[in-house]
Amino acid sequence: MRYRNRALVCRPVVLGAAVVHTRMQVERPLVLEVSRKEVLVGRPIVVRVRDSGNRPIEGAIVEAGSKRRRTDERGRCEITFHSPGFWRIVAAKSPTERVTYEPDVALIRALPRSTSSRPARRSDLPSV
Repeated sequence: MRYRNRALVCRPVVLGAAVVHTRMQVERPLVLEVSRKEVLVGRPIVVRVRDSGNRPIEGAIVEAGSKRRRTDERGRCEITFHSPGFWRIVAAKSPTERVTYEPDVALIRALPRSTSSRPARRSDLPSV
């Protein structure tokens, strides 16, 4: 009996939200949830990373600019922005032997602190 040298072809098979490769490696899309889409500068925002099956992802890296945080066992971390503007938040996780993770992105707006939230000073009060 003769054997031919054949190249193995890795064809993905879609099963629900996950993609299974013939090498038994599962691709899971990450889901990035933020507590608010707008936050005041200097106030923390809570970020949660989970997979499409709603399971928390421990050890995922959450990046926003030069800020990097790692999620805890509940898939959560906090990020505080110190300057106003739009910030792109990226959640990613290194692949394991059996699972690869597809990153997710969210956009957050950090608002400057409003002067109206401070109590009025005597010089700001209208004269009567």
